[in-house]
Amino acid sequence: MTIIAGLTILWVVLVLLLSKWIRKYNLYLYGAALLIAIIALTQETNIFNMGYVGLSFFIPVMFASSLSKGFVKKKLMGNRAELAVFGSIFSIGHGLKYLAFSIDFGFFFRAPLYLYIGLASLVVMLPLAITSLIIIRKKMKGKTWKTLHKFSYLFYGLVALHLVLINSERLLFYIVIFGLYAVYRLIAWLELKHQKKNKSKEVNVKSHAVA
Repeated sequence: MTIIAGLTILWVVLVLLLSKWIRKYNLYLYGAALLIAIIALTQETNIFNMGYVGLSFFIPVMFASSLSKGFVKKKLMGNRAELAVFGSIFSIGHGLKYLAFSIDFGFFFRAPLYLYIGLASLVVMLPLAITSLIIIRKKMKGKTWKTLHKFSYLFYGLVALHLVLINSERLLFYIVIFGLYAVYRLIAWLELKHQKKNKSKEVNVKSHAVA
């Protein structure tokens, strides 16, 4: 818990201080992250291949849009794509490490359910990660991109289920993080629904007035 929370805070601070620099040199930073992830694959268990680093990048990505308008939200939203790509790179490394482990030791077809759910989350994540790259996003229609990225909710749900089923000492931390996110999203959905309802009423009132 301390590792993940500490890393999350570190990424937020770096974004607040270096947001423009991160955006400008994002390709170089992606390359560095990829190199670290590859090296981590060859090592024994560490914070990279155990998934802690990947998760720590996704936490600010999850909560960025739920924050109130202001400096912090502006900065996080400005680097949300970069954070998501970093999280994806390290999450793929984590998934490959445990996939290889399950195959090497011959228990892939009788692995715990959380392994399969974790792998499913990576499958959902891949197109989201690829289309988070600016060069790819620019070639997509805005509506198509938004529709595709609604699957991020499915990804977060699978990650939450994966972590809860592991039932580690960090279980309470995971429940709090994803529970808060679920509450934030529910509130945002209700507010959006309320706004649409009010707009619909205004349109009806105006149409009656014109008639």
